[in-house]
This record gives sequence, structure tokens and C-alpha cells, in this order.
Amino acid sequence: MKRLIAFFMVCLMLLPLAACNNNKKTDPPANDTVDEENRVHLIVLAGQSGARGKALVSDLSQEDKEENIDVDILADGLPMGDLVNIPGIDESKNIEVLEPGYGDFPSEFGPELGMGQTLASAYPKFDADYKTVIVKYTASGSTFTDHWYSSSAINDNEIASSLNFDQVSETSKGEQTGPLTSNLYSLVEKAIADLTDLGYEVVIDGMAFVHGEQDAKFDENMAIYEKALTHFINDFRAYFDDADMPVVVTEALTNSAKYSNTLREIQANVAKNMANVSLIKTSDLYTNTFEPWHFGAESNMILGNRIAAEIISYNDTRIVEKVETPAIYVPLGVKVELPQYIKASFTNYYSGYVKVEEYSEYDCNKAGLQTIKAKVNTAEGLKEVPFLVNVVENHIYVDGNLAEYANVNKLELPNSLGEVYVVASKSGLYIAAKINDSEIWTDGENWKKGDMGQKENNDDFIIYLTEGDVANRTTICLSAANLLRVYANGLSLDSDDIKLEYGNLVYNKKISSCKFHVTTSGLMNGEESEGLTLELYISYSDLGLKNPEDLKLCFNYNNVSSVDGVKSDADNYLVAGDLTEKAEENIDSYFSISELVK
Repeated sequence: MKRLIAFFMVCLMLLPLAACNNNKKTDPPANDTVDEENRVHLIVLAGQSGARGKALVSDLSQEDKEENIDVDILADGLPMGDLVNIPGIDESKNIEVLEPGYGDFPSEFGPELGMGQTLASAYPKFDADYKTVIVKYTASGSTFTDHWYSSSAINDNEIASSLNFDQVSETSKGEQTGPLTSNLYSLVEKAIADLTDLGYEVVIDGMAFVHGEQDAKFDENMAIYEKALTHFINDFRAYFDDADMPVVVTEALTNSAKYSNTLREIQANVAKNMANVSLIKTSDLYTNTFEPWHFGAESNMILGNRIAAEIISYNDTRIVEKVETPAIYVPLGVKVELPQYIKASFTNYYSGYVKVEEYSEYDCNKAGLQTIKAKVNTAEGLKEVPFLVNVVENHIYVDGNLAEYANVNKLELPNSLGEVYVVASKSGLYIAAKINDSEIWTDGENWKKGDMGQKENNDDFIIYLTEGDVANRTTICLSAANLLRVYANGLSLDSDDIKLEYGNLVYNKKISSCKFHVTTSGLMNGEESEGLTLELYISYSDLGLKNPEDLKLCFNYNNVSSVDGVKSDADNYLVAGDLTEKAEENIDSYFSISELVK
């Protein structure tokens, strides 16, 4: 059910609870007076470059490149270079059919495309000219201290002194806000006015705020972030005359800022403490293959679908026909968190994501395929739909939790830096490491296409493997910044950037069956860190292995440190022999796979 309050013929729909929080819903309305046949749903998308979009259109499938005939968009915003002198919104912008190209550049896109996929399944146009409009206002590199502060933040004596008033702006209601906040209000008002002039009733179904990585670089920004975000949400709701307006906050993805972990904690706290604020988790998603700050194409599509599913779930009028998500493989003996959003097809012949309210239990100690129930809210109320779980022995669930490795052979890294685990499955390798490092570096990117500045700048866990010929070894690097690089045919990390660029199999899309996860703790980049865990699955086929039973491996934690601002790195080899320098070039340094998995 939705709670509708009139504002210039606008109705506002409540958003569901966060998937991972226990905050309270407001009560549903007693009645709904807006005619659905004449209704247009607005979904607001705001924030910095994560919302603006840095994923490449060229990385999309052909199907995802097609225009979405059921969903429209009104988009405006700024690249980072235009933040010095921020103009008002572009009044010439019109509502247009949703398609790729609404990112930071026309060759890029943000979460809007994924949002559109699931929104279409809830609100297909059929014969209408408009049914759903995404109102997108974004600015790359923007912060709360300089750009997104709201009127309550200005009036909050505890944080006002940290705000930059050089470009303070005034809304159409006469409120003082940051320039981007004012522009966001104006763009939403423009969408409302344009649609109202066409005779439509308008409802705002919710807002998604994809933000925070730029703020997480700076002490002063993070000191005020929680209060600034709370004020921003409350003031956005107040501006449109509904104290319960739903807001979705997406979990920050990057590890690369000093306060990345603090930012995620703040986002979770705000979602937990505010009614109808949802936190959408992103820890299973990935950045671009060439930089550690922004969602890649596939992950951006998934994120957008999750945002839309969360919004729709508060009053889902779809009827699930069948679940399209394939069986999820989970480890024997260890319970894992099942997906919060699954893909389904509906009786209206559309498909999209649906939020799972809860799952029935599965037996993690019983191997084999199990059918459990996923409960979803639909037009039929809380409905149970079948969901398949395949419990598999010797299977690892790559989620950053190393519980599955409790009974796996453990190898100790030198200098008390932690331990390494290896599991060989039928299809590929699982490799994990727990690193004890109090000075983790994750900010070394230089935005190049090859090694991206990771080597000798960011802490790097390195795996060398071969079937016996070290001259043609494969080097796998998983950096603390959560970037994976794979170099085959003996390519050395000592090679120049051009060779690394053309040799990076991940960047060149020659790795198709891998999953990885890096979890850092504490503060990054020269501050007191609390270690990290790394997990990787990579298939034998991606590695070009013909005889996996002949596989040999050795390891290296390349530990970066800094003294007086000058970075240096030290190799910490985990090898079968005694070599501590260039061990990857000597076959005697390699463990056999049988030694590792015994």
C-alpha cells in the first residue's frame, strides 16, 4: 500500500523497509484516490558519479542497449569540472524514452537502465504515453560540504561551519540550500509541472541516493556526513510535504577512500534509524575493470534493478508466475545469506526483479538440490514462490566470509602476515587469504587501462600458477582496492604499462567465470587499518589449463608501506622452497596442487 498526500496534484508512495534493516514502516493509507490509468510514477535518482554513471555502454549486451519503450527519463547534471560554477537546471531538457547514454558522458550509463527494466514490469505503458519517469539529477565528484547540503544542515550549528557557502542557492520556495540540492528540487518540480500540464496525476514512488565516495576521502566531510545525510533526507521529504517519503541509500562500493568503511557504517546507521529508508547492499557487485571507484556495466544493471525492486515492493501489483533466478549453489555445512532480490516473470508477460521478504529454511548439512520458499509481497499479498538451493560439498560461496575454510589446509604467510587457503573444485580454484596488515593502501590507481597503478602502490595478493612451464606462468593479482588482474603467458609485473594493458585478461574480457571479494577493515591509506580478507574463484577454462591435476602454485603478498609520504613495497613470498626474490621464475618454488589441498 502507498501513502498518498496531495502536493500540486502529486501523490507520494512509501518505500519498503531496507532489506537489511529493522526500521519501521508507516501505516498504509485508508484509501487510494488516484486513478491508476491516468497516473505517472516518478522515481528520483540523485548523487555523485556513482549515480551519474561511469559504466561503459559498449560493455552492455545488445538487448540492454535497446531503448526501454515503457520507461522515460528526465535527466540533468554536471561533470566534475563544472562544479566550480554551478548553473541552474537546463530548462530545455525534456522527458525522453529511456536508453543508454545518460551517464557522465554519452558513452556511459548509470543505475537508470537497470531501474527501467524492473520498473517496466510493474508499470508497462500499454496504450499510455507516460507511465514511469526517472528524474535523474547528478554531479560527479560532488560532496555534502560543498554541494548537497540542505536547509536544515545550514541551520545546524554543529555542522554549519564545515559547509561551503560560496555557491549557496535558493529554492523556488525561498529555502537556502546547496546548489545541487536546489537543482534537484527544481528538476523534480519541472517533471511534475510538465506531466501535470499534460493532464496526468503524478506520484513520487521514491528516491535513490547513490553518494559518498568523494566525501569519504576527507576528515571534515566524514565528520558531518551522518548528520548531513539525515538532514538531506528529512528536508527532501519536507520539501514535497511528506515526512515519510521513502528513500533508498545504496551501499558505497569502493575500498579506495580513507573512510570507505566508515561511510558504509554511516549509511547503515542512517537506514537503521530512519523509517522508510532502505540500504541496498552492493558488496557482491564489482567496479569497472579499469578503475576501482564506479560500478561496471553488469553491476550497474543489477544495482538499478535492486533499487526498482525495493521501491516497487512496498505496493507490488505484479503477480509472480515463476522465478527465473537459477538455483543458487551454496557450501555444505555453512549457512549463507541468500539473495535479497531475485528475477521473476509475471502474469503481465514482463520479467524483472522482486524483493524477497524472507526465505524458509534450508538444510545446509544435507547435500543436493532443495526447494525452499521465497516470500514476496505481490498483488495477492505475501506469496510463497519456489526457490532452488543446491548444497554442494567442496563448494565455496564467495562473499568475504571465510567460514567455509575452517577445515581447509592452511598455509602461513611469512612475517605473521596471515594465512592462505586453496580449494580445488571440479571446475576451478577457490583461493582465500586472511591478511594481518595495519597499513593497507588502496588509493594507488592512475586510471590507466592496464595495471591501473595497482602494482607497487596498493597492497596486492599475487598468485602464480603453472602446469610446469614457469616461462608461461599465469599471474593473478587481487589488490586491496578490489581490482582483479590476470596476466598469462609469462607476462611479468615488471613489464611496462602498455604490455600490461594489452595483457590484462580481465580488462580484455577474456575472463568469463570468476568471482572475487576483498573486505578491508578500519581506515585506509596510511591510517591504522585492521587487515583484510580476500576470496577468489577462477575456472580452469579461463586459465587455459588442460591438466588441472598437474597445477603448481606459489604466492606473494606485496606489502606497500609509506614513510614521510614515499611509498615502498616488499615481497612476502609463500613458496615451497627458500627463495624470497623472483620465486615465480623457479619451478622449485611452487607447491603442487596435491600439497595445497591435502
